Amino acid sequence: MISVIVTGWSPRPMNVLRTASSAEKTERPHYRITAHYHDESAQVTGHVTVTLPAKQVSDLREVYFHLYPNAFAHWKWGAHTKPKQPGYLHVSRVKVDGVSVAQQVKETVMKVPLPQQVGTRKTVRIDMDYRLQLPKGGTRLNTFKRTAFLAQWYPMLAVKDQDGWHIEPYTTIGDPFYTRMSDFEITFHVPSGYRLITSARDPEDPVQGVVTTLRRHNVRDFAAVITKDYEQVQGKAGSVRVRLWYLPGMEDVAQELHDAAVSGMKFFSQRFGAYPYDEVDVVLGETGYGIAGMEYPGLVTSIPKIPTRQGERPAVNVVVHELAHQWWYGVVGNNQVKEPWLDEGLTTFSEFLFMHDQMGEDERELLIRAAEHCNRINRKTGVTSVESLYRYSDLVYGLMVYTRPAAMMWELADEIGKDKVLRILRTYYQRYQYQIATTEDFIRVANEVTGKDLTPFFDKWLYFKTR
Repeated sequence: MISVIVTGWSPRPMNVLRTASSAEKTERPHYRITAHYHDESAQVTGHVTVTLPAKQVSDLREVYFHLYPNAFAHWKWGAHTKPKQPGYLHVSRVKVDGVSVAQQVKETVMKVPLPQQVGTRKTVRIDMDYRLQLPKGGTRLNTFKRTAFLAQWYPMLAVKDQDGWHIEPYTTIGDPFYTRMSDFEITFHVPSGYRLITSARDPEDPVQGVVTTLRRHNVRDFAAVITKDYEQVQGKAGSVRVRLWYLPGMEDVAQELHDAAVSGMKFFSQRFGAYPYDEVDVVLGETGYGIAGMEYPGLVTSIPKIPTRQGERPAVNVVVHELAHQWWYGVVGNNQVKEPWLDEGLTTFSEFLFMHDQMGEDERELLIRAAEHCNRINRKTGVTSVESLYRYSDLVYGLMVYTRPAAMMWELADEIGKDKVLRILRTYYQRYQYQIATTEDFIRVANEVTGKDLTPFFDKWLYFKTR
């Protein structure tokens, strides 16, 4: 995500081509969703079936879901970010393996009790009806004219790992969304004239009041844009279809930003490893207060222009930043609540690398100054670059999570060479694709690739440790 853009840099700033085996599919949750879009009331209604694989449900007594849209029902994060109209996600008629259960909802978390403790080697099917009221002016989840932005819009299965269930509360700082790979089959019912832009491979032509079923396997979540207003520029990066969507009035930047998207996809694929899906969409649009750009599997959003000292220019850096997230978050996952630097820091470095190598822009001096400012913040507050979202203020989050790790990677390139840094990133991508990686995993890969103990280097930059 990029939330604030200043002078051209970012201080805060299916059909999987790799064939998935039957064993892999049975180890992932499967969502089957019907979604009826009612444009006059700005609602989405339907039914969700989530099938949990046996590997993930052994000895469970309950299951948790995130209902993120409920954050927009009773807003408590400041008047300037409050939606113009509230939103919510109401769930009803919950059943587990056909047995009705009484769910418990507390703000953005829903607990679903299981009728009895689940033993080993048994899948669990959870059914529920839902009604989503889209907010107007919501952050990420939003309606704007004849367009609905659906982000974190359905009941999202929480992650259970060695630390237990992750049901951390919603926050406006960063991206409080920790998810694991799942398979999706979503049937959309939309009014005549609307088209779908989603995390899957989408229909070529606008949907004319028909039912459309889309599938995407092995992704962390599923986003969608339902619109009558957008036009597209289409091309390819290798075998990947790259589409950029723009509104009337954005024609002057559409082609340049599409060219940047194609170039960015090729650049990152060549340096980090192949993008494993067959399509990516870039949507220039109004995704809510403070969000300049946001990433989802196979779909990213961006503003059309950024302000600079020389005036406005096309938001190339925002587009490539969000596309780099397809590698750092989309394929290689991390706990974005616990260690947000892992995706945002690596993505910011990737963005600056593209802007340096492809666009001839060297902004490392800005990174150096930001890193020095982080030193002063650390001395005053004790906050480091490896903290949970709840430890950061808005400004400190951008500096510590985006810019200092990017400066760290440039410094590492100066010490060991850019080629070795790229080898580290390629190895990290190959080893942890479709998984959840940690700071320790990244440092371990760096040590292995270089044959050196770089732990003191990372301790200094990430944890502010001195020896």
